[in-house]
Amino acid sequence: MNHRWSRLGRTRWALAVTTMILLTACSGAPQSTGPAPATGGTAESAGAPEPPQGPPQDLTLKRDVIKTATMTIDVANTSEAADKAAVVVERANGRVDSRSEDAGSLSGRAHTSIVLRVPAAKLDGVVRELKELGTVQTAETTAEDVTAQRVDLDARITALQTSVDRLLAIMRDAKDPDALITAEGALSQRQADLDSLRAQRDQLGDRVDYSTVSVTFYAEEPGGPAPREYVGFLGQVERGWDGLVSAVGSGLLLFGLLLPWLAVVVVLCAASYLLIRVVRRTR
Repeated sequence: MNHRWSRLGRTRWALAVTTMILLTACSGAPQSTGPAPATGGTAESAGAPEPPQGPPQDLTLKRDVIKTATMTIDVANTSEAADKAAVVVERANGRVDSRSEDAGSLSGRAHTSIVLRVPAAKLDGVVRELKELGTVQTAETTAEDVTAQRVDLDARITALQTSVDRLLAIMRDAKDPDALITAEGALSQRQADLDSLRAQRDQLGDRVDYSTVSVTFYAEEPGGPAPREYVGFLGQVERGWDGLVSAVGSGLLLFGLLLPWLAVVVVLCAASYLLIRVVRRTR
């Protein structure tokens, strides 16, 4: 009886211990799982600032592209065509940078060259309107990506601005005259470099925002219809007749050219004849 009781007691004791272990494990489970979200949250909070500093910035980086167009157009009146081109650009909120005209005294063919600046977004529309002003001989549009150049200029400007600010702070706190003079010299040089970089940046931005269109309007070649083709026997007869008419016309033109000289020769001959007769009578 005691033996059986002792076995029953040991069994109860083992069950009690097991129950306590299970209760301890159950009560400890929330404690062990509680920090887990905190750890996960810490990882997320630690990784949160990384995306803005990583590749997404490169994917959303603004591309800076310089577009230029070059055109040559044959027109009846080069000056009027240039005026119309200026009106087209003004309607697109652009401007005329330069204009030059040549009456053809040197080149033999009158032409007007004009350099236009138009907003990059309206370049294609302006080019289409310019093509309607005459007969297009050549037309070319190019694009140059200057994003790297712009980023480099921005970085250099930021670095120089930081350096200038530091020199200004040093000058405010400087008590040694020699140190102040040295800081002023360095500040003057860096300020000049900063102004130069800013000017380059502004010029680059202007070329990106406003595309350049260089147009040359040439006067149409004089002359009427295309040369006539002569075919067969009758064609050769027509060719001979046309040649005769051309020769007669050329002879008339030559006669008109020599007529003033012939008049002078006639007058001189008449004066000589009269002089000779007077001399003979006197003798």
